[in-house]
Amino acid sequence: MKRLFKSAVVILVLTSIFIVAGCGEEAEQVQPEETVTEVVVDLTVEVPLLQVGHCNHDHHSAVFISALRGEKMKELYGIYLEPLGERYYALVEDDRKILEIQFVQSQGAINVPNNMVAGLFDIGFGGVIPFAASADQGSGVRIISPLHSRGDMLVVADDNTEVTDWNTFIEWARNSDEPLIIGYKSPKAVALLIFESALTAEGIEWSMQGNPEPGSQILLFNAQGQPNLNPALQNGTIHGYVSNNPACALAEHNGIGKCVAELSDLPPGNFTNHPCCAIAATGTAIAEKPEDIAAALRLFAAATDYINNYPEDAASAAAEWIGNPVQVEVISMATSGYDMQVSYDWLDNMNAIIGNMRDLGAFTGPLAAEDDDASIVFLYDFSLMPDDLR
Repeated sequence: MKRLFKSAVVILVLTSIFIVAGCGEEAEQVQPEETVTEVVVDLTVEVPLLQVGHCNHDHHSAVFISALRGEKMKELYGIYLEPLGERYYALVEDDRKILEIQFVQSQGAINVPNNMVAGLFDIGFGGVIPFAASADQGSGVRIISPLHSRGDMLVVADDNTEVTDWNTFIEWARNSDEPLIIGYKSPKAVALLIFESALTAEGIEWSMQGNPEPGSQILLFNAQGQPNLNPALQNGTIHGYVSNNPACALAEHNGIGKCVAELSDLPPGNFTNHPCCAIAATGTAIAEKPEDIAAALRLFAAATDYINNYPEDAASAAAEWIGNPVQVEVISMATSGYDMQVSYDWLDNMNAIIGNMRDLGAFTGPLAAEDDDASIVFLYDFSLMPDDLR
């Protein structure tokens, strides 16, 4: 009897449970855990190689972001680089390796066009003036994307108490008993062109130190490369210099010099957002590797977006690649604009630069003609750019 009683109690309890579950809330269902399958990209697939030239300064930070922030670019954009070693990278897009990229450092932007023509790399990050000059000489170099603007500064010695801005610099030049010696990194630097135009607008007489003209208030000194500017300022070879960052931010960081003016602010006022660097390729590379170049431009467009949305981390990546202190890169990159958009403003600013070069007699080929429309057709090829940027 006891066993029968216990069995009846168990049956009643179970029945009550089922009745409650049926009449009240539904019994909780145990859901199977979702499993996320990590896509494994085959990095051994054979794909074309694209060699990309660049210089070791932060105007070319799209290179450094692409190389060093692959995981974040993967999450944000779906296009990124996987390191393969020795500055070789796999370009991955939509979970497929589609290209290999090799980054090749060039010694100065002035050498980038010649290095491209010589076959050292397929596309190059470099200065708009060297690209334009090279194209005019018949090299076949074409600018395929905007990249960077501004970032050029006027620097004087740190202990110079007379100069604090552009106006006091001009007064210093006018009142000095001897011509001021102002350095520049190369004859084809945009900083030099803007500075020369500003001096002319102010009525300041200038000439080259190697060929000084009587009455010159400023002598321009070719330092033969940006790395020589700060040492020349420190040892008194020059009184100041014009160049692009990060040299100027480094001068302040090391107590050598101080930035007294951004060149984009100088008279005559037509270089406010002046293009400084661009991406270019030879006509041969454009014809033979259009898909590869287009993929690289998509990558660098994403990296440029990253620079603008994550400026502090971008400065950290640039500092890591270049070897500068992070605080130097934060200051330096804040003076620059990073944008690959082909805008009317960018074209107008390029026309201003081309016009100044023409006035200085820099062209002897097709760009010597005063025809902006013809210059655009001759100098640019934006056909491989992402559609939303052209």
